[in-house]
Amino acid sequence: MGTESPTLDLLERLAAAPDRMTFDALVRQVGLPPNVLRGRLKQLVDRGWVDARPADGLDRATFAIGVAALRPGSAFLGGDRAVRLAGPVLSRARDQVDESFRLVRLDGTAIVCLAGREATHDLVGPVVGKRMPAHGPASGRAILAHRSRAEVEAILDQGIEAHTVDSVVDRAALFDELAECRARGWAYERGQMVPGVGCIAAAVPSTSGPVTDAISCVVPLARLTDDHAEEVAACVLRASRDLATALQG
Repeated sequence: MGTESPTLDLLERLAAAPDRMTFDALVRQVGLPPNVLRGRLKQLVDRGWVDARPADGLDRATFAIGVAALRPGSAFLGGDRAVRLAGPVLSRARDQVDESFRLVRLDGTAIVCLAGREATHDLVGPVVGKRMPAHGPASGRAILAHRSRAEVEAILDQGIEAHTVDSVVDRAALFDELAECRARGWAYERGQMVPGVGCIAAAVPSTSGPVTDAISCVVPLARLTDDHAEEVAACVLRASRDLATALQG
C-alpha cells in the first residue's frame, strides 16, 4: 500500500477484504500509526464511507465498506454507455437460454463485473462490482485473447492464483487456452473459479480501440451438457455482437 493516499489505501483495503476487519488488523495492513488511523476511521464512519460495529469505541470495532461507497460506483455505472446499453442485451440473452449473464471489463490485472442479469437457479448471485484476476474466469480470458502476448505476460507477472482444484495456473497452459479462445471465438471454463459452476464468454468487438469488455454466461455444471454449452456459446456470441452494434450506433 502506498503512503501518499492513506485514506484511499484504507478504503481499498476494506473493499478487498473478504470479511470485516479489526482495528489492529488495519493498523498492521494499512501502515498508519494508531492515532492517525483512528482519526481517519472516525471521519469515514461519520460520513458513511465505512461501517463500524459497534459504532462506539473504534479500537474494539470491526470495519467494512459503508453504504456511502455506493455513490461513486452508482455514478460511474449510470454514466457508462456500455452498461446502459448492455441491460436489454443481457436480459434477452438470459431469457433465451435461462442462464445468468454478465458484462465485465478489464481493469489493470483484474476484471470487474459492471452489469448482470441472474437466472432463477443462479448459484453465485449478484456480482456487480466484484473483481477477479483477469487470467482466471472465462470472461477475462476472452478479453486477454485479444491482447498482445506482452500485455498478457505483464498481467501474469503479477501472480497466478488458483481458486479451485481445477484452476489452470501453468503459464503455458493458459496461453494454450487463449489460443483456443481465439480460434473458437469464445472462452470456456468448468469449475476453475467457483466449484460446481462453469462459464462461457466472448469479447465485445471494438473498432475504436483495444478490446476491454466481454459478456459471459455462468452455468451450474449440472446443467452444462455439451449440447447446452453450444447453445450458450451461440447466445453469448450473439449478445456480444449485439452490444458492439449498439455501441457503434
